[in-house]
Amino acid sequence: MGETIARKVLDPEVKLKLEKAVKELFSEKDFHQVNMRCIAQKTGIGLNTIYLHYESKEKLLFSFVDEWIRTLNNRLEEHLQGLEDVKEKVRKIVWVILDFYERNPDIGTIVVMTVPFKTWMTDETFKQRDLASRVISLLKEGRDKAILNPDIPADFMFDVLFGVIHRIVYIWLYLKKNDKMTSNINMYFSVIWRAIENPENKI
Repeated sequence: MGETIARKVLDPEVKLKLEKAVKELFSEKDFHQVNMRCIAQKTGIGLNTIYLHYESKEKLLFSFVDEWIRTLNNRLEEHLQGLEDVKEKVRKIVWVILDFYERNPDIGTIVVMTVPFKTWMTDETFKQRDLASRVISLLKEGRDKAILNPDIPADFMFDVLFGVIHRIVYIWLYLKKNDKMTSNINMYFSVIWRAIENPENKI
């Protein structure tokens, strides 16, 4: 509770400096090469001030990762408004996520390459309840309407969906490709859709 209260009174300019440093350091270096002293030196903010709001580098990093994914979730909500067709909604989800990481490759690097998942999994932010709930609800809707494979649980479809998307982002970042991931949306979506669609609906 103390950490939550402290974060509420964090000076906006200090927070912006911390976010900028977190993006740069954790996207350019290995997770274990970055420590709170590095962050303090990068921002010019005293260690005591940083520790006043974040008890560890993990808490600092995960707090920003949580905000970035909340931003992504908000973008999904905006783009899904007005769409009725389940297939088009799933396609839009793939496009929005790829577009988000295209626009924010530093965040993409941190989320799919830098963050040790075993460490992140111990933090509450890993669950991403809002984003997961939104997507899983859509997948359940698709199963209920017999549009998606009724033999595959919605949470497993979620794993397949995000597993493929994160792999696409990982390879794009690793190879430092110049082309946009979204330019190949038709191919990516076709593969994902074939994995989860109701086989009875195939022509």
